[in-house]
Amino acid sequence: MSLINDLQLKRDILRRKMGRFLFDRKRPEPTRESEGKVVLLRWDAKLGDAIVSSWVARELKRVNPEREVWIVTTAAMAPLFRDHFGMDRVIEVPKRPGYCQLRRLAQSLGEVGCLVHFGKMLKMKDIFFISQVRADWVAGMDDALQAINLKLGAASSGMHFSDKFALLLNRLGVADPDRRYIIPALGQEASVASWWPDDVVLCFNPYGSGSSRRLKPELIRQMLERMLDACPFAICLLYPPGMEAEVAGIRAGLSRPERMVLSPDAPSLAGLFAQLRQSQGLISVDTATIHIAAGLEQPILGLYNPDIGGGNENFLEWHPNSPSATVLFSENLREQDINSLNLTEFDRLFRQWLLANQAALSVGQSPARV
Repeated sequence: MSLINDLQLKRDILRRKMGRFLFDRKRPEPTRESEGKVVLLRWDAKLGDAIVSSWVARELKRVNPEREVWIVTTAAMAPLFRDHFGMDRVIEVPKRPGYCQLRRLAQSLGEVGCLVHFGKMLKMKDIFFISQVRADWVAGMDDALQAINLKLGAASSGMHFSDKFALLLNRLGVADPDRRYIIPALGQEASVASWWPDDVVLCFNPYGSGSSRRLKPELIRQMLERMLDACPFAICLLYPPGMEAEVAGIRAGLSRPERMVLSPDAPSLAGLFAQLRQSQGLISVDTATIHIAAGLEQPILGLYNPDIGGGNENFLEWHPNSPSATVLFSENLREQDINSLNLTEFDRLFRQWLLANQAALSVGQSPARV
């Protein structure tokens, strides 16, 4: 750990202690069953998180159609929750809200049946916000806080995040919830279909969030060459905005560039969903696209970093959650670096993955096309 990271960690620990001293108060358990609205705090939600929890409002309403489900989230994720995931109200918050903003937000929620915050170690502002909300139940993973009276941390340890949400719903009276993800169509399906090849296409996403989960161009090229050697399929390279020049250079350097597919349109969330829906399988370093492919019931070859030191806590919570998934870990245990993948092992596992998914990896057999 660098000196800066060490100082930041000590600062966060001190702030948390201050937050607990100033704002953490024991919240009594309600004397009656609460049927008030459920409010999910997802103000740091990313695309993968949103997909994994996409079914929550649907299943709460299946049991109690009158119960409202609200979410507090970022402007980037708000349209998904508002238009596709069944939330009754979506409240957008800035990235770093101040204390006055948090107080006003808490007051705007009114009476809350269950406030949900799944952070493992809440920060000072989180603790302050919880203290301001009039909620019968506060559900969360931070069992150390007195304000959380529906403690799920120890009870859900080692579970995938989808299973953590299922445990929450069990406690709220929803037995055996349907945890299938909602994968929306965002309007680019016809456009993508117009240029998509007729034959089998695999999607390959070498660009995760952050440098530790982003493959370098030369390694991307080598992996593409090995995949093209191992199968007769075309491969669609998925990429984020700003990488157009890099992916064009990678394609130009391939021995068979005609078999690498690139979208002619600018990268977008709608285009990403549509390309994954058209494909027959996914190879990816990015957990968001892995979760989308899992929701589409596609074969997945997921490329993950192990936890620093060799643990697996993060993987247990964010693994593909699919019976059709195979996983390869990078080899650097000192720091997170997806570029430490073993190419020989990738080649072996990719060929094994192709054999195991022969039926799905054929035109017309992908569940995504049904």
